[in-house]
Amino acid sequence: MKWLLIDLDCTLYPPENTIFLSMGLRITDYIQTILNISRTEATTLRDRYWKEYGLTLIGLIRNHSIHSEDFLHYVHDVDIEKNIQPNPELAKKLSEIPIKKVLFTNSCRYYARKVLSVLGLAHCFESPIIDIRQMQFFPKPHPKAYEIVMNHFQCTGNQCIMIDDSQKNLQTARSFGMQTIWVGKGKCSESINGHACGPDEIVDQIWRLIDKKYRS
Repeated sequence: MKWLLIDLDCTLYPPENTIFLSMGLRITDYIQTILNISRTEATTLRDRYWKEYGLTLIGLIRNHSIHSEDFLHYVHDVDIEKNIQPNPELAKKLSEIPIKKVLFTNSCRYYARKVLSVLGLAHCFESPIIDIRQMQFFPKPHPKAYEIVMNHFQCTGNQCIMIDDSQKNLQTARSFGMQTIWVGKGKCSESINGHACGPDEIVDQIWRLIDKKYRS
């Protein structure tokens, strides 16, 4: 294995963190304001577009011609320092893994950089962060997003381990021959290679999958 493709939200920090909820509420605020509809209608539309397109933003672009930068700046304008705590232990353990690490996220790069910085993980990852812009607005689990990240780093699926909190995203990864680790609580699909209940278990699962020679 040569590459770790790692998700950000609810993967490198736990889903109980209120920052993800805050962004969801800001998405609803944005839809309600920009489309001049009720809060209930905005929430329904947010959830429908997320299910249909993998990202609410894509539904808004395709159906309402909204400006992607306006949306991204508004939604990600949250107090990261207040909601996320540094994780020096995870930083230490990730740094010890002798495989290149890529942040592969449906969020935007400037938000992702801030989160990595607060977590203390920025030094662990290669540049650039593969975000929704770099994916040409094809969000995970769209196959095009995976083709873009592999083409950029000139790697193949069988050289990668993907770590994500979405089993759907990991199903697409499997179709490219990647090894997969799901981060979350609940039932893990048998097709997934590893299961971490939270961020602090990720590294142990990675070590389970990579060649034993890396331990020496």
